[in-house]
Amino acid sequence: MLLFIIFLDSSHQRCIFLCQATWTGYDLTRKGRSVLEYGPIVLPVPASVREFENKQKAALQDSLSILEKAGVNLDQIPKAELEEGGGEVLKALKTWYNYLDYLQRQQKSDRVDQLDDLKLRLEAWRSDMAVKFRMSPVDVMPEHLLVKVAYAAASLKTGNLEKEALLAVGVRSGGINDLESTITTWLDETRRSEQPSQNVTNSSKMIIQDGIFKPAQPWEHFSYKPHKKTGLAFWESSYNRFMNGEHPQAIAMSPVNGRPIQITTVVSHIFDGLLSGRKVDLKRLSIVATFPTKEEWEMLKKLEHETQMDVTGDPQSSGKDSGPFRMTDFLSPIMGDSFASKDYGDRTEEEKSLFFKWCELLKCYMTLRRIGYTPSFDDTD
Repeated sequence: MLLFIIFLDSSHQRCIFLCQATWTGYDLTRKGRSVLEYGPIVLPVPASVREFENKQKAALQDSLSILEKAGVNLDQIPKAELEEGGGEVLKALKTWYNYLDYLQRQQKSDRVDQLDDLKLRLEAWRSDMAVKFRMSPVDVMPEHLLVKVAYAAASLKTGNLEKEALLAVGVRSGGINDLESTITTWLDETRRSEQPSQNVTNSSKMIIQDGIFKPAQPWEHFSYKPHKKTGLAFWESSYNRFMNGEHPQAIAMSPVNGRPIQITTVVSHIFDGLLSGRKVDLKRLSIVATFPTKEEWEMLKKLEHETQMDVTGDPQSSGKDSGPFRMTDFLSPIMGDSFASKDYGDRTEEEKSLFFKWCELLKCYMTLRRIGYTPSFDDTD
């Protein structure tokens, strides 16, 4: 009997075939004996392996080029991360600067200016703390953590970046209260400059009860799809960490894979947990999630009737003309008929801001409707 073992050596320069033999009543050929006596058969690395490695190297070089053009000192990235093409520091820097590069390509220069201003304010805070506590700036807050905080703040649509979340991701400066104030000031200023039209005037808020809410059953069209490697669905890590007490903002800044995500993405993951039939602390979630007011809820309910699109139905057939459900179609009465036909680049910043607002409200509305949640509001008789 022959047992063949195939592997790549540590330098990935060759394939080595080893052969070990055991037999009862059988003998090896001359070539088989030669392999056992004089060593392995060495073959070239398959072209597919080299092609894959070359693509990875090219992608890494592209990312490093973007970082260099942005003025990032690549010496701050650990050598091991550069060799592997990933890691906490590299992923955080790539996420921030790729985001800025995307905004530039979308010609969103005003937003880029806002984010540059945010980063400058964080760097100024870091310099002040370095002088105050007689530390180097990198010891106050390393660059990769600074851009993590900036990315999280940039993704906040409501509320502020909280001290609890900053501590959870590793901010250890004695000036953390000043950092929180710096971020809050920036958020207040940028939000005042973004005033979407067609705001609902009456602001009767949804009443979120204390305690854990558990749906009676999962949404009938929910599909649980765990990843083969982790055994978890893509949303499940965020959900588990939230239910274990972690702040959604901290989860966004330090997800399991190391690449920062937007806080709205964490909220969406937790909503998926609700749709799967799992329990959620809605009161804690309401700190970062956008829950509709009574008027907004009624407006979304009215849209279901006007569009004849059932948000609780199968997403593949509950949309316009029994097609897939699309938020653009559902929100058409609010956005106007011409909005859906416009290319993304042709939409005004006001339209984009208004559409984003209603998409966030719609996501919450659909989740609650799909699990049979009946809301109450602060002016309910």
